[in-house]
Amino acid sequence: MRSIVIIAAVLMSLCIDGLADDKVEHGDWSSQFMEGMGEATTHENGMSVFGMLCAENSCRYYFANNTECQPRVTYPMMVTTNEGALAIETVCEKVESANGDVMLYWFNESQTMNQAFAKSPELSFAFPLNNGKFKISSFSMNGFTDAIERMISGLREKTGVRRNDKNS
Repeated sequence: MRSIVIIAAVLMSLCIDGLADDKVEHGDWSSQFMEGMGEATTHENGMSVFGMLCAENSCRYYFANNTECQPRVTYPMMVTTNEGALAIETVCEKVESANGDVMLYWFNESQTMNQAFAKSPELSFAFPLNNGKFKISSFSMNGFTDAIERMISGLREKTGVRRNDKNS
């Protein structure tokens, strides 16, 4: 059930921005609220999206780069930041949208990751392809901290949901 709620929220964000409550731009990032959930997101020239969605006492990052994947299968990625490279494991979920299927790669947040993201002006995802090469997506982190802070504090005010303090 939780997966359905999260996927529905991301679908709303990707396809129907007009339904989002209180969308605010923060540099290259935006934050918004939808039906008891909060989201902070950024885009790479319409090719890829990176964001965080918080609902039901937890937050998770997601990444989409228009690459096919098998739902509920784990995929490795590397994220490069000013603090160095981070190896992450993501789980694929297919989301149906008005523009066709969107493949989202979900991964959990951590204190190390959050700090590295906040200190980096840009980060890049290295996504391994079947042909032995990598697909690279880079995102500006201008506005990341403000978008995350607004989303977390706004969600607390709107729903009373608190983020797991061990990850903050």
